[in-house]
This record gives sequence, structure tokens and C-alpha cells, in this order.
Amino acid sequence: MGELSISELRARTGLASSALRFYERKGLLRATGRAGGKRVYDEDTVEQIAFIDLLKQAGFTLSEIAALVGPNGRTAPDWRAVASEKLRELDDRVRRIQQAQKALRHVLDSPRDHLDDCPVHHRILRAHAAALARVTNNTSPATHRPATAQARPQAAGT
Repeated sequence: MGELSISELRARTGLASSALRFYERKGLLRATGRAGGKRVYDEDTVEQIAFIDLLKQAGFTLSEIAALVGPNGRTAPDWRAVASEKLRELDDRVRRIQQAQKALRHVLDSPRDHLDDCPVHHRILRAHAAALARVTNNTSPATHRPATAQARPQAAGT
């Protein structure tokens, strides 16, 4: 198996050398050694970086990725549970985005010049306010997350 210099790894992954060194400091990558005083990486590091990028796209933080994938590219024993939880978060985010899209489509399709005059818009807002109150009232202070991180219930009547 061949070794890649940091510039070859940069060319194969599109990441800047500074990003690769940053990933090393975060425990996501490990150089296999040095050649001529420069870092060298195993050929498998290209796929490891691709995996890290996919995890980032899925919403994992670098700290979460470091806990999930070691610097040698091996996944942690509990990777399925972690991935399942992230998938639930993504599904919830998709649901909230779809809800927002539906409300925005209504706003844009409304024949009214002012949303204040639209009874459907007011029904959407009342339902969403009630859903927010339910989430807040059903969450203990110890587990309360900021509104931006909370699961948003779907508004009725949209």
C-alpha cells in the first residue's frame, strides 16, 4: 500500500493542508510517519476523509466524528446507535423544513395583500404557538434545549 504526502492527500481529497493538519489535531486522522521530514499518510486515508466529510454533511460535529471514528479509520463499537440517533435528528429536521416550506408556500400563494387579513395564516400561527407551548411544558429544565434545537411539532391545519 502506498504512502501519500500531505500535498498528494490534499490533491486527492480537495482539503487544504491546514484542514488535514487540523483533522490530525482533532484526532480524526493520523499520519503513518514522515518522509523527508514531511507527514505521510496511508492510501486508506483518502476514504477516511471521504467518510468524515459524509458524516459532517449528515450533521455530525467534529467532536462527534472523533468519538465515532478513530484516527486509524476504525469505527467505534457503538457506531450503529450513534448513527441511528443522528438519523432520527435528520428525519426531524427534514420534517421541520417541510413544515416551514408548507407555511411559506401558503404565504406566497395567499391572495391577500396582508397576511394579517388571512385566517389560514392565523390558524397556522395559533397551532404552531400551541405546539411550542406543549414542547416547552413537557420538557423538564434539566433536559430543556434551546428553541432552535428542539423538535418542532407540526402545525395543524396547514
